[in-house]
Amino acid sequence: MNIFSRIKPKNTSESVERHPEFGGVTFISSKRTRSLRLSVKPFIGLQVKLPWGFPKAKAWDFINEKAEWINSALQQARLTEAESVQFFTSNKKPSLKDIRIALVARLDELAVQFDFSYQKVSLRDQKSRWGSCSAQNNISLNQKLYFLPDDLRDYVLIHELAHTLQKNHGPNFWNILYTILGKRNTLDSRKALRDYEFLFHSPPF
Repeated sequence: MNIFSRIKPKNTSESVERHPEFGGVTFISSKRTRSLRLSVKPFIGLQVKLPWGFPKAKAWDFINEKAEWINSALQQARLTEAESVQFFTSNKKPSLKDIRIALVARLDELAVQFDFSYQKVSLRDQKSRWGSCSAQNNISLNQKLYFLPDDLRDYVLIHELAHTLQKNHGPNFWNILYTILGKRNTLDSRKALRDYEFLFHSPPF
């Protein structure tokens, strides 16, 4: 072994194996992982994260023990995949420039209308969040907000603008939204957003 080598030791390894019922299973071994974890994601399928050196046979035993949960999660993932494919093949994808222009323009309109201010805005392709607001009042927006109905898009934008005044989700934060949108509309919008979570998972084409 060359003690002067600049090559860093490998900290993760990934492999795909077949399960007779679940299809491809992706095993991800990592020195940072402390316990065995399963996840099912649309267009990815079953993933197993395990500590470095963890016996693969025990991981397979764990998978088989969780067969009921995995089957249920895979069924939901397939529904999400179908929704995503149907939506993204039926709707023309605009350019990132057009998305940014539309979202930032609407954010500015709402900020002026309801007397909010923020520092900077950035767009990202996030996988689980519609937006966020930093301690410095920098707002990050998910590009896929563009595809939401107007009222839900406005809800998310106002939600992030409200975080420029209240960083947590305490009573004062929700009172800001209730004052602007009304309590019923706020609660309905939160619930309705769940129907569009398939947007987080774009088809791999």
